[in-house]
Order: sequence, then structure tokens, then C-alpha cells
Amino acid sequence: MRTDFLKPAAACLLSAGLVAAAVTGCTGEPAPQTVTVPGSQATPSASSEPELALRTELDRYAAETGVDFSVAIYEYGSNRAWSYHPEGRYLEASLVKVPILLTLLRQATEEERELTPEEEQLAELMICQSDNAATDELYALVGGAEELQRTYGLLGVTGTEAGEVWGANETTSEDQLRIATAVARGVDWIREGLQDYAAGLLESVVPEQAWGISAGILNPVAQVGLKNGWLQDDFLAWNVGSSGFVVGGGAEYSIVVLTAGTDSLDEGISVLEGAAAIVNRWELGAAG
Repeated sequence: MRTDFLKPAAACLLSAGLVAAAVTGCTGEPAPQTVTVPGSQATPSASSEPELALRTELDRYAAETGVDFSVAIYEYGSNRAWSYHPEGRYLEASLVKVPILLTLLRQATEEERELTPEEEQLAELMICQSDNAATDELYALVGGAEELQRTYGLLGVTGTEAGEVWGANETTSEDQLRIATAVARGVDWIREGLQDYAAGLLESVVPEQAWGISAGILNPVAQVGLKNGWLQDDFLAWNVGSSGFVVGGGAEYSIVVLTAGTDSLDEGISVLEGAAAIVNRWELGAAG
């Protein structure tokens, strides 16, 4: 398990000359492979169910909210992955910005080069502020859907397909779990320094977007890296998702929560954070 990415992240301290990004909204055929972790086993499928007591608590919460949500977890120490409502499908929205970032870093690794100042600026705006204009530019720069699909294949995702319009496609919690784990633990097709950079970006989202999988983490030792996405479907119902990793307080894991069908963004965030808090309390409590 690599922990060298756990450092104070200053990757998003952009120069004062940059234009402030808009932070509202998000508007992108995998091969059956796996996320490989150097020196470790491959990330397992999240097809197993959570422990009975936790599943019962999530069932109660689902009945209470009446909202469709899915959860996936990968515990690094035990190499155990599980999911709740794994069959659910949700709009990928701005969660796609993480595999777009991984595509950029893969290409830089393949070309044996550092990121250019322009690439760094676009990446930092895209991840830390969820800037859509920067994402448009970077998506075109890396080669669009074809290159993103190649990254999906390397990640082992099987239910997410890149589109010409980024983020308008559907995804699953297990696919997002593989993506989050690739950032947290590294993959053999992105060199270490660039992987550290990616993890640092997810640890440095602007405060107003630091909601989501961070809910319920009361341990000040735990560090969180995340990316959120939010988008209305064709019926104007909200899809709200959050994906990332938690390390510290004796627990190390990737976590994804995806929701769909709420009338407002605020409601979607509230339901998502309620589910995340249940899981985080369980994971951190078990570690304690």
C-alpha cells in the first residue's frame, strides 16, 4: 500500500492571473481488464455484499429517503471490495474528469515527459474547481472519446463508455471504484510522480466542493481525496455522485456513492452524504 501521496496538497494554488472557473453543473468499449496495483493484487470486483448489519442500515436509509443510490468500497488492507445496489446506473457527470486526468497522465508517461504549464493549469481547474471550459479544452487535447475509452479499458471498467460529449454517459459504482483506486494506489501505466500529482489534486478541491464522501469523517487524522459530479437527466431529475479515497485513523479505502432521481441538487447532496456518513462511520469505527 502506497502512502507517499499523503502530503499537504498545494497543487491547486493557481496564479492570480487565472480566470475564476464556474463551479456549477457538469455536462463524456472497455476491455475486460483490471486496475493493477504495483506489488499488490489487482483490485477485486465489488460484487460481494456489505456485512449484514451495515446492509441493514443502508436498507433502512434507502427506505427512509426513497432515493435510488449505490455504494461501492474497496478496503486496501483486507483487499476486500463490496457494493450496495451494484446494478444501479447513473450519469457520470463531472466524475469523468478524473479518468480524463488519468488519460493525460498516461500519455505523459508514455511520452516520457512532464506536463506542460498549460496542461497543469487545465488539469487543476478541471479537478479542483470542476471547471467545464477547462475540461472541454483538455478533453480535446488528449484525443477525446477514443483516448478516454483506452483509459477505461486499462482501468478495467465494463459498464462505462466514453462519449463525444463528456459526462453525459452512464456509469456504475464499481467502475468509479476502479477509477478512484487507480488515483489512490497507482497503476503501472502512470509513473509515480504523476500519480502523486493526481492524488494531490483530489485532495485540493475548493472548499465549496469538498462535500460528498467526506461526510461523517470525524477523525482529524483521516485524509480525503475526492471528486464530485452533478447533472440533471432528460426528466430534470438530479444525478449526484462522489468518488475518492479515505486514508488515516487506521482505515484505508476507496469509496463511491452515486445517487439519482432527486428534485434538487441540495437533496441529492443530502442523500449522498447520509449514505457516505453511514459507511465512513462503519469503516472508521471498525478500524478503531
